[in-house]
Amino acid sequence: MPRDAEMTEASIKAAAKQFDLSVVFKLVMPRMGLRRICNLALVPNLTELDLSHNRLECIEGLDGLESLKRLVLANNEIERIEGVENLAALETLQLQGNRVSNLDDVQCLTSLPGLRHLQLQSRGGEERNPMCDHPAYRTAVRRMLPSLQTLDGERTVFGDAALPKDVGKAFADLTFADPEPWLRDFDFGLANGSASAPASAPLKGTTEFESVLTECKRLSAKAQSLVDDYKVRTPR
Repeated sequence: MPRDAEMTEASIKAAAKQFDLSVVFKLVMPRMGLRRICNLALVPNLTELDLSHNRLECIEGLDGLESLKRLVLANNEIERIEGVENLAALETLQLQGNRVSNLDDVQCLTSLPGLRHLQLQSRGGEERNPMCDHPAYRTAVRRMLPSLQTLDGERTVFGDAALPKDVGKAFADLTFADPEPWLRDFDFGLANGSASAPASAPLKGTTEFESVLTECKRLSAKAQSLVDDYKVRTPR
């Protein structure tokens, strides 16, 4: 293929190794120097599209791909998340290694009811979009897309699992150790749903800190055990 190939009918047929494009469900065209996404109406039944490692600057030409479940646009030159709003069947979107800088662009994905896996940087933090450097990146994305099961290759805490109806009772059964002096004014968010910072001085001493850290780990393990038990007992 030429360095700056185009998505023509001929190049699509060559990549798919199929003359009848109506029976093509997976199309892989990486490292072809593509600058535009076009002519995908020729392959209306695609469920997977991989255009990674090209020179794409924007997301376009995807309208009509009603069955598309996996879209890979990693390592291009894309600056905005757009043009995917109508991909109702989309489950996986990989955009790592691009140039998206605005965290608000993630709002574009809230119209995708089936989106479960989103990648905006590699699992180790390489191939990142500039937006990933925002201090509230993970929190903001998970808040906008609460049904995600994985973000950047890592599982989210609850994914799309619903909380048990008796979650209040379950957490009420948790026991907390008596707080150390520097934690007595800290309610851990149990009173009104949001944690309040202690009014006293910060932690002092390695021994005290390690003791508190150990207790936090114990409580975290118990909470995770409750969640795991719920997942086992609740049919999908």
